[in-house]
Amino acid sequence: MRISQLDAVRALAIGAVIVEHYGGRELNRLFPMGAGSVGVGLFFCLSGFLITSSLLTEFSDKSLDRRQVWLSFYVRRLLRLAPAYYGWILVLVLLGIEPVASSWPWHAAYLSNVWHSLGNPMLDFWSLAVEEQFYVLWPFVIAFTPRRVLPLAIIATTIVGSLAFKAAAAAAGISSDAIQTLLFSNMTELGFGGLLAVSCLRRGKAFDFSWYVGSTRRWFNVVALIALLNATVAWYLVHTKGAYRYYFNDMTCAVVFVWIIINASIGFRGVIGRIFDNPAIQYIGRISYGLYLTHNFVPDIIVKYFGEQPKIVLGPASLALSLIICALSWKFYEQPFLKLKDRFRPRRRPTAPPVGLTAESQTSA
Repeated sequence: MRISQLDAVRALAIGAVIVEHYGGRELNRLFPMGAGSVGVGLFFCLSGFLITSSLLTEFSDKSLDRRQVWLSFYVRRLLRLAPAYYGWILVLVLLGIEPVASSWPWHAAYLSNVWHSLGNPMLDFWSLAVEEQFYVLWPFVIAFTPRRVLPLAIIATTIVGSLAFKAAAAAAGISSDAIQTLLFSNMTELGFGGLLAVSCLRRGKAFDFSWYVGSTRRWFNVVALIALLNATVAWYLVHTKGAYRYYFNDMTCAVVFVWIIINASIGFRGVIGRIFDNPAIQYIGRISYGLYLTHNFVPDIIVKYFGEQPKIVLGPASLALSLIICALSWKFYEQPFLKLKDRFRPRRRPTAPPVGLTAESQTSA
């Protein structure tokens, strides 16, 4: 099931990431909660919601072969992510773009976040490594946790687990910079997305927002507004540092992200709705994965092969080239792989014939 306004949410997320990298320090400071925090955090929360929804739906369907559900999940994730990811790494290695060219095995193994924690530069691949590690872990949580305690398990493994991990690192004297890209430092927003997915599961079907009405909707609007104000004030007062942001910023931002995802899933109306329904915005959302991969390396490619350029030229040229690369990749490279995903949907178990219907009676019929 594809919800069109969620593509606009992806466009919002990649737009925030691009502001972080292209907009300069001052423009980024003007972005409520910080552009980078919004972009990556929104991607995490949306991923947690969609992946958990998919896993819940398929693991709840008793007619599906369990082994097929596991295999199907990993193969479909591979078909969606691997072609563009490994294709871009190969391009960077062949073009000699550092530090990727000399450290590509780390990135190919989806360990960019670990590579950064060892004192190396932070590359955009770090968040993709977090998501891939999440995809490895999360099916086990969903498959083996009884449904009645699943919300508690999600809270324990993500929100509480992330807080405990950060507190343990601080107690051990490990800097926040060393752990900020590791999986358990980033589980909170993934977990909030997962909790939303559990809330929207009804009778084995995902994306049921029938509970989000009346007083529930009004109260959550208030909670989301308070969270937005809280995160924004914290951003302007302490910027990227401080214990409060270290421990609680992900939680307050995640509340806002959940509000955005709920309302986009139902369908924003009015001015926001017209923006989110805009085909061009939604298209940017569909190619946002490629944009995330490419946009921050394209300036390095331009400088390496065409020399230093004024920022007023380099920024627009890099963005335009990134869009061209991603549009071509989406149409001619990624979509052929995506069309293969339906071949790997989990198959249903063979049903036994009704009692009394023997092989002989089936033959005679």
